[in-house]
Amino acid sequence: MQLTEHLASSIEALYNGEPWLGVTFEEHLPRIDARQATARINDSNCIWQIVNHIIFWHQRAQRYIYNEPPEKDGDLPDFYMPDNHGEENWQATLRRLQHSFEQMAATIRKFPEQELFDTFPGTDQVAIYYIQGIAEHDAYHLGQIVLLRKYQ
Repeated sequence: MQLTEHLASSIEALYNGEPWLGVTFEEHLPRIDARQATARINDSNCIWQIVNHIIFWHQRAQRYIYNEPPEKDGDLPDFYMPDNHGEENWQATLRRLQHSFEQMAATIRKFPEQELFDTFPGTDQVAIYYIQGIAEHDAYHLGQIVLLRKYQ
């Protein structure tokens, strides 16, 4: 198995597979409604903001991979919280998250294996730093989501 395939599979497993940590986004997010997604514990970000943050970083990492500017006009800000907190909008956000995971995995699969340890243009880091970092980042925030839901 190539390393890019392993990394892409790791991203997919966090969303709806069987990751080592034993929980997935698909297992937990459908149980959360819009009201729960906006709830905060003290000064924490809410689940909705965390989901949008994950989408934001998937997009940014893909832009690094494609040697594009990390930000473009019309991008939603990091930790975005929409004004419309309705259930339909929450479900749309969850569909965006699923699409984001699919796109991220597809992008990683297409990435040239021989360039994993080359520095991304415009950054000080090699490609694998961002690609592996996405999986670590997603796992971290999945843990936050699970705990926020548990302690609501």
